[in-house]
Amino acid sequence: MLKQIHRLAPGLLPLRRVFIVLLVCGAAGAAVGLFAFADDEGDSILMPGIILILWAVMGLIFVDIFAHLQPPLRGNPTRWRSRWFSGLRQGLYWTLVLGFAALGLTVIDLSLHLANAWLLSGLR
Repeated sequence: MLKQIHRLAPGLLPLRRVFIVLLVCGAAGAAVGLFAFADDEGDSILMPGIILILWAVMGLIFVDIFAHLQPPLRGNPTRWRSRWFSGLRQGLYWTLVLGFAALGLTVIDLSLHLANAWLLSGLR
């Protein structure tokens, strides 16, 4: 799985600027919805802006963290220190993958709740 992520993330590195532009657009939309409009009118802009911010941040995190993964150390396998550092690095990478997966599930849940609230507010 780490090899697949390591192959995918560097290919997405050129999209980093797109994620930054989406983040700025989402922040601008959320700010306009929060400060420029009244209750329901502002919510119609605020909630999609927040969802856009969440997904742009997820894309940035994925690209920034996983595009620069280093392969396991290919040192002398008989040296305990090389094996220990290699295992420690792989454990750290797996912790990052599991943390990103948990963060992704949280963003999906939050996006669904915000989209549901946004759609219900449009029906009133």
